[in-house]
Amino acid sequence: MSNRPITLPSFIIRQIPVYGFPSMQAFTDFLLPSLQVHTGRLIALNAEKILTAEQNEQLHQILTSGGINYPDGISIVRSIRKKYPKSQVTRIAGADLWQSLMQRAGALSIPVYLVGSQPDVLAQTTEKLQQQWQVPIVGQQQGYFTEAEVDHVIQRIKASQAKVITVAMGSPRQELFIQRCYEVYPDALYMGVGGTYDVFIGKVKRAPLLWQKLGLEWLYRLIRQPSRLKRQLKLLKYQGYHWRGEL
Repeated sequence: MSNRPITLPSFIIRQIPVYGFPSMQAFTDFLLPSLQVHTGRLIALNAEKILTAEQNEQLHQILTSGGINYPDGISIVRSIRKKYPKSQVTRIAGADLWQSLMQRAGALSIPVYLVGSQPDVLAQTTEKLQQQWQVPIVGQQQGYFTEAEVDHVIQRIKASQAKVITVAMGSPRQELFIQRCYEVYPDALYMGVGGTYDVFIGKVKRAPLLWQKLGLEWLYRLIRQPSRLKRQLKLLKYQGYHWRGEL
């Protein structure tokens, strides 16, 4: 399982590298071809994560240290298109990419390790993945482990010899954990997936497809969770960067 060099188009947004893909299929084919897994760290990039990285030096270093950052947020896609007018980049929603990778892992019998979320959600996710796509789950770890348990969790993941490891612990905690795990066990593809397990089992409702296509998934979440308003207002700072061309 080799770590092949990335040859697809790359861009720089606010000093953060982003890799652009013309379609979900192209990205999946690149990451999980029939012969080998592309090892490395998949990181969903959105405006909120870029702003957080400006205040969190550890996260900033992770985002600039060779991971595969991809445009999960529509704001990032629009910024790439503004800064690089000839680019052909589509939004790759993390939840959709995860399902695409899980389906491919099932088809190719690639061993998967699931980390994060609550025990009941993790159990339901495992069961559905095995029933729906015959995904070979070789281990799982609920997300509420302590700092003292981190090294033990990492050793269990390494011992499993999983080739795809997905981590649902929220940002930036999942990125920080993935970085530590990758340093010990680099022979796998890692992906931070936030609340994707909850969406997959139907515990959390995702925006309708039309809202997703219009780039309004953030507005749908805000309508359903008004408590997110303060969080959304912080993103006006990123919009300022975009409008002023400070990308």
